[in-house]
Amino acid sequence: MREENRSYAWVARSLGFKRANDARQGFLRALAKREGTERDALRRRELERLDELEARIRRRDESEPDKLARRLVALDKLRQELPEQ
Repeated sequence: MREENRSYAWVARSLGFKRANDARQGFLRALAKREGTERDALRRRELERLDELEARIRRRDESEPDKLARRLVALDKLRQELPEQ
């Protein structure tokens, strides 16, 4: 579903999870089980999604520096949760 560019909230609703974070944790577990080029490609695509999200956040919240800073910190945490290559 992530490869179809679905949000974690959408994935959670579709799979009957209570929270988007539950779907994200499931994605991270599945990613950690992958190996080699498949894992690298999935990780790279997720990083691209996060880069796109960062660009949207920066445009949307540029007039609200405090909100922008909080969201960028949260986004950095999402990046850090991804397993290393």
